[in-house]
Amino acid sequence: MRNTSKTYLTCFLMLLIVSAAEAQTNPVYQKMLQNGWRYPFENGFRKLTPAELDAEACSSMGYDDSAVANLKKLGVDVKERWKTLRWDEKMWAALSDCIVIGTVSRTEHPSWPRPWFHTVAFVDVEEFLRNDYGLPKGEVAVMEVSGPTGRGSERVTQIGEDTLNVGEHVLLFLGASSLITFASDNNMVNLYNHLINDPRVWFELLAKYDLKSREAYFKGRKEGLSSLQHDVTTVLNVIHRSTPSGR
Repeated sequence: MRNTSKTYLTCFLMLLIVSAAEAQTNPVYQKMLQNGWRYPFENGFRKLTPAELDAEACSSMGYDDSAVANLKKLGVDVKERWKTLRWDEKMWAALSDCIVIGTVSRTEHPSWPRPWFHTVAFVDVEEFLRNDYGLPKGEVAVMEVSGPTGRGSERVTQIGEDTLNVGEHVLLFLGASSLITFASDNNMVNLYNHLINDPRVWFELLAKYDLKSREAYFKGRKEGLSSLQHDVTTVLNVIHRSTPSGR
């Protein structure tokens, strides 16, 4: 039994190594490596602690000690986010690598993100508030856990998940690097390989604000859109001042 486990682990490692070596097209993955993010197999497949997950998130986004310290002065503690009970717009802005204002245009239910993700929502972008990968205006693709499983009429509903419905006008905090680290940390080999080898950027939804006129609504709380945009700009100014050139 032990030999079988070792053989499986060796094959799994080889698969990840080959996939990493061949992944030349995905801009998110390439930027993560430039930022100093480690390959997933370097942690030995053990479950990371909350503090280690936060450190990994900082590494994947290129936040060095200077950026972490300067963000903390704003009240945004990305290095110990697991201790923060309530995340606000500034925290979401620091943890997102793409922030958009747009309208949900359509949803699809492809089989490849399963067994974890079951829906992909497409959002027509009106404005980028953060755009780490220089994406053109158009559609961004956002993955959701909730949706049909592909087995008859069976559906999965993730309790508490923000979902996107066609026609909604929204401001979204999105994570592409966090989606890749999620797949790697949970040993989702097929999803991980698809993400790092696909030239398209895929996102997970970190936070959704419904927009009505110039007001943004989040879990029963209302805030002026201009105030929210100011918070995002404040965070990004700190990050850009703290990030070494070339990242």
